[in-house]
Amino acid sequence: MGEVCLLLPWKKLLIMKNMKHFKTYLGAMALALSGCQSATDSCETTELWYAQPAEVWMESLPIGNGRLGAMTYGGIEEEKLALNESTMWSGQYNENQNIPFGREKMNQLRKLFFEGKLSEGNRIAGDNLHGNQTSFGTHLPIGDLKMQFIYPEGKVTGYRRSLSLDEAVSSVSFNSGGVNYKREYFATNPDNVLVLRLTADKQKSITMNMGLDLMRQADLSVEDNQLVFTGKVDFPLHGPGGVCFEGRIAVLADNGEVKMEQSEVGIKEADAVTLIVDVRTDYKSPDYKTLCADGVKKAAAKSYDELKQAHIKDYNTLYNRVSIHFGQDANRALPTDVRWKQVKEGKTDTGLDALFFQYGRYLTIASSRENSPLPIALQGFFNDNKGWTNDYHLDINTEQNYWAANVGNLAECNAPLFTYIKDLAHHGAKTAEVVYGCKGWTAHTTANVWGYTPASSTIIWGLFPMASSWIASHLWTQYEFTQDKQYLAETAYPLLKGNAQFILDFLAKDPKSGYLMTGPSISPENWFRTAGGEEMVASMMPACDRELAYEILSNCVQASEILNTDREFADSLRTAIAQLPPIQLRANGAIREWFEDFEEAHPNHRHT
Repeated sequence: MGEVCLLLPWKKLLIMKNMKHFKTYLGAMALALSGCQSATDSCETTELWYAQPAEVWMESLPIGNGRLGAMTYGGIEEEKLALNESTMWSGQYNENQNIPFGREKMNQLRKLFFEGKLSEGNRIAGDNLHGNQTSFGTHLPIGDLKMQFIYPEGKVTGYRRSLSLDEAVSSVSFNSGGVNYKREYFATNPDNVLVLRLTADKQKSITMNMGLDLMRQADLSVEDNQLVFTGKVDFPLHGPGGVCFEGRIAVLADNGEVKMEQSEVGIKEADAVTLIVDVRTDYKSPDYKTLCADGVKKAAAKSYDELKQAHIKDYNTLYNRVSIHFGQDANRALPTDVRWKQVKEGKTDTGLDALFFQYGRYLTIASSRENSPLPIALQGFFNDNKGWTNDYHLDINTEQNYWAANVGNLAECNAPLFTYIKDLAHHGAKTAEVVYGCKGWTAHTTANVWGYTPASSTIIWGLFPMASSWIASHLWTQYEFTQDKQYLAETAYPLLKGNAQFILDFLAKDPKSGYLMTGPSISPENWFRTAGGEEMVASMMPACDRELAYEILSNCVQASEILNTDREFADSLRTAIAQLPPIQLRANGAIREWFEDFEEAHPNHRHT
């Protein structure tokens, strides 16, 4: 029996009176996880595998290097890789995104809420506290790289599709007409490209066509052995604007005949084929075309083995920090989808639990590296764009994308998130001043890459200025795990202090109870019902606001003590903390979601 290490997931709104103890518990688990090892399982591969190709996007397997990625389907006659790049965004900066309101009007609005005039208060808040999202934009997928193959006559046998979590390599293998075929795909961070390798155990066995089915309008051309596509993102559904982009696919065939055409590449009777893929945009990168061309050229000059070994070495510096086992994995011979089906039917599979924990770490590494230009978006950059906007939702989604980072011993993967928070703070200072008449910085539920920090186009889900505090809490968590005082002084504390300044200025004293309260704001994506039967969203000091205010203010106090700085400011925070309302319980023993004992209007809402 191997060492057992448990990880408990957070809930949608985990409200604890003191989250410090919970974080300490997570830290202890992280240390335990880093030492988990099983003598019986240590040499076994950790992988997701399937006995058939993916039929839909959700069944495909992701590869990523923190910026560039693909979803691999593993088709036999036709293979498809859905391409994505994290900066492939529509939209543009909107200098009129903040609708002025100010402190005087805010004080008048709060007076209505304190007097119990919630209907009028919600109406005025709804009319005035939303933002202007006319050029908000969204992250968008690039499209599909498709390959069609011709095989020897005969049956296809021994099909296997897998994603090795040990090496971050997606593989497809099968036998067709007596020839063993194998494909390997990976996204390398050191060389910053996608690498696709197609081989067979018999010479002259690879005959194929390769082309693009793009979701973005682009011009295609051929340069030597490269298929090139260039364009500009245009997605009017979310307003004007968008990045310019360039993609390149280098085709390297071992023997055989290669025919390059403007929209398609034909390869006949090759022994093996390697494809090098990159896509770049001009998002904060004016030299994107040069970077794309040089990156593909340099990678194509290396052997496949060089690229693969450099990729695995780089990936393993992060992934190999944690091993987790729950004893002998009795079901490892079963395909992953079969195991998942059995679990949904009520069976226990602790090996699958361990596998999914490592899969979460894999996705974190694939999506967020120190050199990533952006943090993980709502659905990550593995995005089929078939659902809602793929932006940044700061009311849980962006946060939960990074919950595995420190717990999974991947502190470096937080770096792009902290760079993004710094950008939010820059733009959010204007929102704090113009909308609320406050110092410091804030951001709300929805954010993008263009500096959007006010509430959404509606307050129903958007009026959540404490979302800034939720995302900022990750700055302190990083210090708790790393104990890096230089990081605390140079990165975390200045941003935490700015958010604490906003909270301090945003708090208002309730004339009835004497408590300091935030608001008006919402409990994320939830409605309450008043005693009169009206359904509303905005109120003063919902429980989540109270917790987040307490956490940021407390973290700032601790940081000031550690860094021996800002003593007077820390004292003002202590005074404010002492005046926050307590956590209150409902008659049934549950924690009140709102300061007043309101009924939840939609208890079966998908977010609750």
